[in-house]
Amino acid sequence: MADVAARAGVSVATVSRVISESRPVAESLREAVLGAAADLGYQVNLVGRALRKGRTSTVGLLVPDLDNPFFSSLAQHLSTAFKGSTTDMLVFSTCGDLGVERRGVESFLGRQVDAIVMIPCHETDSADSVRRASQATRTIQLDRQVVDADVHFVGCDNAYGMELIGDHVRQNVATVDGPVIYVGARAVSSTGHERYEHFDRDFPGSPAYLGEFDFGWGQEAVDLLLEDGHTSGTIVAAADIIALGVMARLHHRGYRVPEHFRVIGFDGIGVARFAQPSLTTVRQPVEEIGRTVLDLISDAPDSISQTIRIQPELVVGESSPVQP
Repeated sequence: MADVAARAGVSVATVSRVISESRPVAESLREAVLGAAADLGYQVNLVGRALRKGRTSTVGLLVPDLDNPFFSSLAQHLSTAFKGSTTDMLVFSTCGDLGVERRGVESFLGRQVDAIVMIPCHETDSADSVRRASQATRTIQLDRQVVDADVHFVGCDNAYGMELIGDHVRQNVATVDGPVIYVGARAVSSTGHERYEHFDRDFPGSPAYLGEFDFGWGQEAVDLLLEDGHTSGTIVAAADIIALGVMARLHHRGYRVPEHFRVIGFDGIGVARFAQPSLTTVRQPVEEIGRTVLDLISDAPDSISQTIRIQPELVVGESSPVQP
């Protein structure tokens, strides 16, 4: 730092303030310091800084997989929430594997992250990983929840989101003959469990096809429902990625959306914008979710665990338009 200060013609204290971003510095001084640091190849020793401060200014994010565009988009929005802070976010994909999830937790703890944000693989079997993380550092469950783990949870209010879909369907289903059909995911995650539970409550006895949160399952489900004799109706998909698979397969099989089948998704970020026709979906409040996660990380370490569910909104597209 003394070498950088000498080259920039400023004090070591000014270099420290610029590098650490601890206090405002005139833009001309900041540019001089950063230019001198670049010329000299100066690199901040983050490990040394962490030892001095007793914190690493890093947060670990565990996601089930990055192939799912929703999780990728969620990670992006969370990174945006951290943009104005001095904290960096590290991302680890667990590939939906409980063993890899445990390894991810240990890897983050070994790096002494200040907090771990987890999207658990499984609503019950991920309990050990969640508890292990929470015993060592601030831990926040995101989007998916191990219910009996005493840690913070931030996510979408799935019950409210399904109510929005139920109201929309009941008001507009008359434009398409046929049943209301659910294409969702097996209940290995709280998200899949909650969305199906509320659909079944609103439309008891309706056909339901449960598989995976992916594009291929949406395609496969269409083949199954057509084999079962459904040639029209309203399809409620538990995620936009499933809805895209449904719409692509319907088109391939010669059915039109919304003339033959209405299609409704859930998530509203990432892949939803690629739908043709435009997708009616429940949009998760990812910006507010990201800000809430950041607030919880900044709270006092001994703050009481909270479950925070943020209400989504219905975005009406051409795949299930409002009835005139």
